[in-house]
Order: sequence, then structure tokens, then C-alpha cells
Amino acid sequence: MKKTAPSWMNDQAKKEWRRVLKLIIEEEKELEEKDFKTLETYCVNYAKWLKCEEILDSEGLTFETPNGYIQQRPEVAIGNKAQERLLATAKELGLTPASRSRMNRHKIYEKTEEFDEELEEMISDGT
Repeated sequence: MKKTAPSWMNDQAKKEWRRVLKLIIEEEKELEEKDFKTLETYCVNYAKWLKCEEILDSEGLTFETPNGYIQQRPEVAIGNKAQERLLATAKELGLTPASRSRMNRHKIYEKTEEFDEELEEMISDGT
């Protein structure tokens, strides 16, 4: 298993890479080589979202244009998009309570061979 973050990542993304990879290893989840791109996406968007939040905390949500109009800072939209991607990849990696629950439910059904995919689709929330 590849354990080091890509060298091109910023320090915050690398720190999150180490934190998440440690959790994955502790929970004995398997990551294949193709899964590391999802982890990269998660970490990069985490760092981007964090940076936007830092800027918004210090600069505020809006700014005044040279013409005197009040506008939303670009970091609001950038941070929101990064957070959406962050949450989507967190689900893929099993980092949210709901995604872990679904993963565990599938493991239980696989062991008992009583899993009904059609029924599961009907009752699941689709996320």
C-alpha cells in the first residue's frame, strides 16, 4: 500500500492524507492502487476548503468593488464546491457515518448470504 502523499500536494493536504490513511489502516480497510486517486481528491479538496474558510474568517464573506458594490467573495463559491467534492469522496472512502453503515451492512449480508440488492435499493436513501 502506498503510504506517502504525492509530493505535489500542499502541507495541509499531506497532513490530511496521513490522518485518513492512518484511519483506513487502523480499520483494516483495503485500498487498491486505483483508490488512491480518490484519496488524493479528498485531501486536495479538504485543503482547498480549509484555505477558503481561513480567508473568509479573516476577510469576511463579502467585499466592496471599486464601484462601491458589495459582492460575495470568490472563496465562498470555491469553498462550497470543494466541500461538495470533499463530502462525495469521503463517502467513497467510507469516511462518513452513513457510508460506513452501508459498508458494514453489506459485509453482514455477504456473510449470511441474505442480502437482497433490489430491496436494499428500494429502502436506501440513494447516497
